[in-house]
Amino acid sequence: MKRIVATLALMLWPALVAAQFYPDYNSITVNDFADILPADSEAAISAQLDALRADTGIEMTVVTLTRQATYDPDASLEEFATGLFNHWGIGNAERNDGIMVLVLPGDRVMRLELGAGFGKGWDDVAEAVVQDAFLPKFREGDYVAGITQGVSATIDVIARPFAANAPPPEPAKPAKGGGGLWWLSIFPLGLAALFLQGTIRRKLRKCPSCAARGTLQIEDRTIDAATRSSKGKKERVTRCTNCDFREKSIVVLPMLSATRSSSSSSSSSFGGGSSGGGGASGKW
Repeated sequence: MKRIVATLALMLWPALVAAQFYPDYNSITVNDFADILPADSEAAISAQLDALRADTGIEMTVVTLTRQATYDPDASLEEFATGLFNHWGIGNAERNDGIMVLVLPGDRVMRLELGAGFGKGWDDVAEAVVQDAFLPKFREGDYVAGITQGVSATIDVIARPFAANAPPPEPAKPAKGGGGLWWLSIFPLGLAALFLQGTIRRKLRKCPSCAARGTLQIEDRTIDAATRSSKGKKERVTRCTNCDFREKSIVVLPMLSATRSSSSSSSSSFGGGSSGGGGASGKW
C-alpha cells in the first residue's frame, strides 16, 4: 500500500508543483493580492467588469501580485501570465474571449493577456492600450488611476468592439522606399486615430469645470442589457476627482452576435477559456 501511495505521489508531483505557481482566485473580476486598490476603487472596477460580462458575455479580470518570484521566478512574464490565464480558465471555453490585466508593482511590469479567440491582429491594440492608458499613471506611482483608466480603455477599445465583431484596426501600408522601419512613423498616427474615441479621450481631456487633466473617472451602469435581437443601453456617470463636476449620459450598447450570450458561465467561476499568449506587456 505504501508503495502505491509513493508511486501516485511521484506521478502527481509535477502537477502539484505546477499548481503552486498560481494563486487561486477569490473573484472573477478583481483579485488585488498586492493590496494596491482601495475598497471603493475595487468595487467600481468590479461593477464595470460585471456590466461588461452582462452586456457581451466577455469575462475580463484584474489581478495584482506584488512580485512574480513568489509564484514562478523561472518563467518569463509572458509565460507566467499565459499560465495563470489558462490555470483559471478565463473566458468562454468555445470563444476563448477572456481578458486578463496582470499588474506586478514590485517588479514594475504588467501584462494585458488576451484569449486565443482574439487573434494576433489585436496584439497591436493591446500594446497601444498598455502604453497609452496604463503605463503613464504607473510611472507616476498612481496605480489606482492607472488600473482604472486602463480597464476602461480595454473595455471600450478591445472588449466591446470585439464583442460587436469589429475587426482590429489595420496598420497603414508602407510608403515606397520607406525602408523596413516604416511602422515606426505610422504607428503613432494609428494610435491617434484609435484613441480619439472612447475612454482615453474622455479621461485625458480637461475637466469642463476645473480644467484639470486626467482627473475624470467614469462609471457605467447597465439599464437594459443588449440581446441578439435588440440593442441595450447604459447610464454613464463622469465625475472629476478634483472638483464637484458630475455628468450623466446614456450610451447605446450594440446587439450581441449570434454566437454570444449575456453570460458565459456561472457568476462565481470562469468559463474555461484559454490564451495562446496573445496580448502585450509593459514596464515602468
